[in-house]
Amino acid sequence: MTAERLIGTQPRRARRGFVRGAERLLQAGAALALLAGLAAGLPWALARFIGWPLPDHLPTTAEIGTVLAAPLSTSLLLDALACGAWLLWGAFLVELAGYVRDLVLAAGRPNLSQRGGPLRRVAAVLITAVVVSFISRTAVAATGGSSPVGAPVAATSAADGRSADIELARPPRDGIHDSLYRIAQRRLDDGDRWPEIWRLNDGSAQPGGRTLTSPSLIHPGDRIRLPPTPRPVDAKPSQQQSPAEPADVSPPPSPASPSAVASNLGSSWEPGVYVGLGLAGAISTAVLVARRRHRAGYRPGSGERGDDLRVAPVVYQLRLAHQRAETQPDELDVTDAEADGDVPELGESADEAAVELALDLASTHGLGLIGPGSHAAARALLLTAMTSTRGTQVVAPAADLRGLLGVPEHGAELPACVHVVADLADALTRLESRDPLKGIREILMARMPTGDPDHARLQRVLADGGPSTTVLLLGQWHPGVTAYVDATGVITATSPGPGETLRGRRAFSLPESATRELFALFDAARDDQPQPALEPTHGLEIAAPPVPEHAEAVPEPITVDNQHAATTPLVLSVFGQPTLSWRPDLTHPDRTVEITGSLSRRLWELLLYLALHPHGVPRAAIIDSVWASRPAQDPAAVLRTVLSRLRSTIHKATSPGIGDLVVAEHGRYRLAPTVVEVDYWSFADAVARRRTTTDDRQRVAANTAIVAGYGGELAAGIETEWITALREGVRRDALDAVAALARGQVQNDPESTLELLESARDFDPHNELLYRDIMRLEHNLGRHDAIPRTLRLLEARLAEIDETPTPTTIELAEHLGEISVSAAEIPRR
Repeated sequence: MTAERLIGTQPRRARRGFVRGAERLLQAGAALALLAGLAAGLPWALARFIGWPLPDHLPTTAEIGTVLAAPLSTSLLLDALACGAWLLWGAFLVELAGYVRDLVLAAGRPNLSQRGGPLRRVAAVLITAVVVSFISRTAVAATGGSSPVGAPVAATSAADGRSADIELARPPRDGIHDSLYRIAQRRLDDGDRWPEIWRLNDGSAQPGGRTLTSPSLIHPGDRIRLPPTPRPVDAKPSQQQSPAEPADVSPPPSPASPSAVASNLGSSWEPGVYVGLGLAGAISTAVLVARRRHRAGYRPGSGERGDDLRVAPVVYQLRLAHQRAETQPDELDVTDAEADGDVPELGESADEAAVELALDLASTHGLGLIGPGSHAAARALLLTAMTSTRGTQVVAPAADLRGLLGVPEHGAELPACVHVVADLADALTRLESRDPLKGIREILMARMPTGDPDHARLQRVLADGGPSTTVLLLGQWHPGVTAYVDATGVITATSPGPGETLRGRRAFSLPESATRELFALFDAARDDQPQPALEPTHGLEIAAPPVPEHAEAVPEPITVDNQHAATTPLVLSVFGQPTLSWRPDLTHPDRTVEITGSLSRRLWELLLYLALHPHGVPRAAIIDSVWASRPAQDPAAVLRTVLSRLRSTIHKATSPGIGDLVVAEHGRYRLAPTVVEVDYWSFADAVARRRTTTDDRQRVAANTAIVAGYGGELAAGIETEWITALREGVRRDALDAVAALARGQVQNDPESTLELLESARDFDPHNELLYRDIMRLEHNLGRHDAIPRTLRLLEARLAEIDETPTPTTIELAEHLGEISVSAAEIPRR
């Protein structure tokens, strides 16, 4: 559009602005008149036309009896109605005052979404009409009558990126992924401005041919455009500004509906995700299984680090929602609500019941989904059905899976239970050939059949398959049930019959990107780990020297100041179940009082984070880790509040004379070593000595101290993302120390090596490499009858997580057993 055309539109815009201003004034005037009538006119009318309805003296019992026995008079009826009107007026004034107070506390931003009675809603509507009208007029006047040409020109400049800065998304660090909120906080000094960044980058092309489709899904290296100017502090133009010098104009917001903008500002979670507690629980379980299998592939002594299992943002969000749903209300505190903010919304019980009914209908009649929200609902139903029944198998034509679920045809990470076929005819052939007696649930996900033959075959499959066959179709399914899902996910209409109960319920929904991430998670959770090769019976798998490239890829050495010899008043144990104890009398350090239950969940998490970073950490690192699920709007204030609550809680549970538990030095927060003793610090000190020493004796002593200091899983029972990588690194440090000691003594002292491996088995009870080396040592020591017991113990351990020993382990046990039998038969010959 040329400048002449833009200038020509100025009179029309001025007229439209005048009309809108007049409408707002009329609305404000009507709202003010009605508000004044209710607040002042109603009592005036009652006093003027009815008078005071109550008697001028306290009635006696005889007078009350006379009134009750007499017929109802007109004056008595009016007095009763007047009393009710006065009570209603008083209640209205209370609600009016309450809403005004809430409006002042909300900094003048009206909120019509608050719940309340009808009087509260009337007060909210009237005050909001007045406030919004005057706010709009003030905003128009604050522009100073600037030319309308400037805004489109500035918007164009920001859109093509010529005047906008570029920020590259950073790679994950300590399990914390970069986000638009952190970019806005890092570059714009205000994390709440992330919606401005999203409006500039929505749909933008990224390296590798991707496009940004979700504000909560960015990848390392993504080019993120930033707003060209910071948010102005004062909307008025400077009085010293030259008339010939144009004022800086911020790019106008994109034309989005107010409701959409409000929802984006209210939550930073993946938009369009609405699932039930069952699927969220299955996701949490899949994460644990995937991580366990990832850990099980580690060879003790290899020194391998930095191979943490990647968890997608949507997976982390739903896992957090499941943990919050399973947390008892009394385990949360005020700081959790203030800092964490919203968590992903899980389905209501009524919606979850509707989804169960929908899946039952899909098994008995077949379910067709139509409408703008049908694809998202089909994805959620598919994943819900996949995770609700063990051994479920999914059959889908390749084109439907690619086009409807957003999964590419080649290179897709699909779970083993998803079978891709060429077309619907092949899918029906697979369903027709299955054995219904096996009880395996089969789910067909496809488009509506286009031909009569496939249509008839699908009806036969439903009739023959029974409850074990579920059919989800995209399109209208006349023989069964069809549901219309609108853009908001609500089922607004269904075909007549059993599906009518679904009307008005909100269907579960999943976007394409979230579906791909969940498919990748379930794929990682399946048992496809490569089997290591068998070692000779006289050697050990964990006794091999570390891989050179992995041996160098270790974190920086951590040194801990352990020079203070005085007994500390507090003792913190982080290995195993975390405990905090107090020594009331320092002259008797063995007498302690446990105060673990005095700390809330948030205080415990902060205390553990500081304990596991003995050198201290800056404030930003604490906020990004402990409050990763919802970054605080004012990190400094939130951290000060939590530290103050931690100090007061510790002093209340112990004594104010113990001193400050947390100290701040040079911008870094750490636990005071003169106040608390932490078992992890001696472990970290031994790890540092092992990495820095060049003396073999000192290295053996350091490894021995590491094995002795490892008291089990780090902070067992604490499930938070920041601790996952640290917990695994500490476990590998202990296993590497076991491997190093085994390398040095297996030839000279196999008995001690066996005891060492049996103790290390508690470090990682599901690591089959340890069990195989234990069986080799038992064979070398002549304890042949112990080999089957070790195998049975492994089977019992793996049964706890619903797994079985690998063929490699079983083959080794049989091989060692055959050798033992042959050796026993030689003397007989």
